[in-house]
Amino acid sequence: MKKLLIILLILSNNVFSIEFRSMYLYDNLRIVISDIPCKFEKGNRASAQRLDKMFIPGCWYKMKEYPELIHIDWHNGDWSELPYEKFEKVTK
Repeated sequence: MKKLLIILLILSNNVFSIEFRSMYLYDNLRIVISDIPCKFEKGNRASAQRLDKMFIPGCWYKMKEYPELIHIDWHNGDWSELPYEKFEKVTK
């Protein structure tokens, strides 16, 4: 029982430490980035979310050449470069 409690505490601490940041690109389009690693590409998970429920996943990373920008590779083949400072931390 003690082992189960310790495992649950460790897992819950990891879940709550995930950071999300969002930016409204247009009135109906929100870009969300997280610190969750992508499975098949370099970087962390990102998503483009529209009010009409359209959703495009992607992976983002900070650019070495321009550290103020992030590069997002979208799963539909497109890409974006956006200023990291425009993304606001999502709070609970």
